[in-house]
Amino acid sequence: MVHQLLTPQQEIRTGRLVLAPLTPADIDVVHALFSDARTWTHLPSGRHAHRSSTVDMVQRKIGGRARHGLGSWAVRTTDGAFVGVGGVDMTAGHVWNLGYRLVPEAWGNGYAVELARAAVDEAARVAPDVPVTGRVLTNNPSSAAVLRRSGLDLVWQGPASVTAPAGVEGQVWADRPLAPAQRSWLVANA
Repeated sequence: MVHQLLTPQQEIRTGRLVLAPLTPADIDVVHALFSDARTWTHLPSGRHAHRSSTVDMVQRKIGGRARHGLGSWAVRTTDGAFVGVGGVDMTAGHVWNLGYRLVPEAWGNGYAVELARAAVDEAARVAPDVPVTGRVLTNNPSSAAVLRRSGLDLVWQGPASVTAPAGVEGQVWADRPLAPAQRSWLVANA
């Protein structure tokens, strides 16, 4: 955990949310969220069946923040209630990936758009030359709407790279034109 000590904590406050870098102390609430089948209706195969999957994910996100200066946050309301995980993480395709997962009790309150806009703004501050992208499945129009409301545009739709329900395609969204290598990586991982 030495890398956490070398990286300044970057808490962001929006109108209703406190976005704080993920830490090992968040693993239990993050696992409860990522193992909840209700949060994986669009991609059931992504659900964390084992706590070790969550531990690995949180460690990767902490390491990514240390390497790139930005990463996913634990998302809480201003009164301290945990409502999810979200933000941007650097990908192997050299683009920020905008993502989030919220507890079902928080759905429908506009929290996803609020945290997504904060993530897009912070990505522009930390690395203004790096595109912000998002990948969703076509059976998840609510997440596509969040990407649109966060300033991203649909740049590709086609066969999903993950095991998705029949007839479901992948989408790639971006805040600007992509370099050919970035686009190719995103399409291969949509």
